[in-house]
Formats: sequence, structure tokens, C-alpha cells
Amino acid sequence: MSKQYVMLADTVRCINCKACVVACRAEWETPMGHTRDWVTEVELVQNNQPQVMLFPGRCQHCDDAPCIEACPSGAAYKREDGIVLQDNCICSGCELCVPACPYEARWLNPETNAISKCTFCQPRIDEGLEPTCVQTCVGRALIFGDINDPESEVAKLLQEKEWLQLVTDEVNIGPNHYYYTAGEAIPDEVMPKLNERHLPGTIMKNVVNPVGAIGIGAMLLTFLGAGVVKLISRRDEVNTSENKEEK
Repeated sequence: MSKQYVMLADTVRCINCKACVVACRAEWETPMGHTRDWVTEVELVQNNQPQVMLFPGRCQHCDDAPCIEACPSGAAYKREDGIVLQDNCICSGCELCVPACPYEARWLNPETNAISKCTFCQPRIDEGLEPTCVQTCVGRALIFGDINDPESEVAKLLQEKEWLQLVTDEVNIGPNHYYYTAGEAIPDEVMPKLNERHLPGTIMKNVVNPVGAIGIGAMLLTFLGAGVVKLISRRDEVNTSENKEEK
């Protein structure tokens, strides 16, 4: 049986120390103002008493990841073990996958001009190590492992406690991230947001047939994306050359 990696987040054990966030930034050298993971703090009032719930967040590595469908270049893809990855060598930086993600886990890296997101620290996983956020979590609120291995810690914990996923009636795309809340309902603030269907999906579904959609959709988005910048640059070069000849 192939591996299926999942992340567990115990919201009761999380203390919002931000160690996971800092470790992730150091591991991936993310630019200031950007992060691959975060902790959402939600303030509630229950039984006339103030309460704070903490939700560690990151890419949910969904079974039916809309970011993959939205990507015209094929840079977004999914491995057999469930990890959703990004090939920056072919990413055009068009950002069409960004609004497609209902968890707001994708962003354009201004230094590389390519999309960045949590990858469950895939290089570390391939070396048999834990994601850096899990290794750094001082409260053991984050647990990572192979759900298909009945002897793994994640498989056992999922059987012992009631874990929830960030899903709604409108957005249920099979996230591989589970949360333990000790029976508390998950606040709306951290639930996924239903976004407008992305442009390539609309074209493929309503305009062209499935066979032609692959080629036509990719071609259109290529020209509308990174190609526009190159065309403008080429136009400026031609104008400069013509001006020199006239002089």
C-alpha cells in the first residue's frame, strides 16, 4: 500500500508560540511579509466567558486540489503519497492557482516570481525526517505521518480522538489536515472560502470540449500570462531601434 501523508494539529496543545512559523521561514528562506504556515487566533465568548482557539494553518494537500486544475503550465501537481507540490522550473507566476485555493495557502514569491506554499517539507520527508514545523513544535501540537501505516502515530491518534477537517457543504475537497478541538465546533473564521471558479476551469467546462481545452486553455493562459511581459519588452526594443534609425 502506498503512503498517504497527513498532518494533525491539536488546537488544545497549541500555545501560539510561533515556533513553527519561525522554523518554516528559516527552513525555506521566505521573504518578509510572507509565510508558508501560520497560526490563526479566534476569540470567542462561551457561557459568558472569553475563550481563544488557536488553529495552525498551511496548505491542506487536498485529494481534489483545485490549484492543480487551475495551473495552466502543470507546475502544480500531486505525488502518490498525497503531497501537493510546485515545480518552480515551469511555474510562470501567473497566480491563477492563488484564488483557486480556498485555504489561501498560495502566494507569489516576489524574489523568485514563482508560487510558494507548504510542501510538508518534502525534501526532509524524502530523507526520513519530520517537517520542520513538527520538529520545532514545543507543545507537540503538530503530528505528521503516514495514515496508511496502522502503526504510525497519526493512524493511532485518529482512532483515539475525534478529529475534524476544515470542510463545508460548499467546499469539501478532501483536505489531508486534521484538527482536534476537544469537541468544540470550528469557528467560521478558519473555514475554507468558496472562490469564483478560476478562468481555465470556466473555459474548459463551458467553452471548449475536454480534448481541445487542454491545448487551447494552456495556450491562451501562456500568452495572457508571462508572454505579455515578453511582448511588451519586445515592442519597446523595436521602438528604440526604429528611433535610432530615424535619427
